[in-house]
Amino acid sequence: MTTSVGIVGLGTQILIGDAASPPNYNLLIEAKDISGPEITQDFVDFTHQQSTGGFRERKPQFKTSGQVTFQVALVNGDTYHQALIAAALAAPATLTPFELIYPDTTTITFDAYPSVKFTAPLADRLAMDVTLNLEGSFDINY
Repeated sequence: MTTSVGIVGLGTQILIGDAASPPNYNLLIEAKDISGPEITQDFVDFTHQQSTGGFRERKPQFKTSGQVTFQVALVNGDTYHQALIAAALAAPATLTPFELIYPDTTTITFDAYPSVKFTAPLADRLAMDVTLNLEGSFDINY
């Protein structure tokens, strides 16, 4: 029997960057269940009257980086939760740098437009659902 070399997600960090170049990143505390980014491919349909075999003909076009989503236990006094909320409130919307760091030190950096949703459940903690809408691609450093 072979032993798995997979890693556990516990310890993954999501960080928010500032406007410096290069950005200084700071931890968004109390994050849970981080999902994304993703890579999806759009296709243009080239099916025509002479297409054979009953299958559509498609050609690749644009890729999309998707979203990063997670929830944090809302800590209203935390400087970086406040920075995230300020970025979501910014008008006009401005790109904010973010960084994901996995327990094996793999790093994903990207720019995104953040959105937040506040939740105050009757029998649970105050929380903030965060959606980061990625702009362009992202960088992975293994």
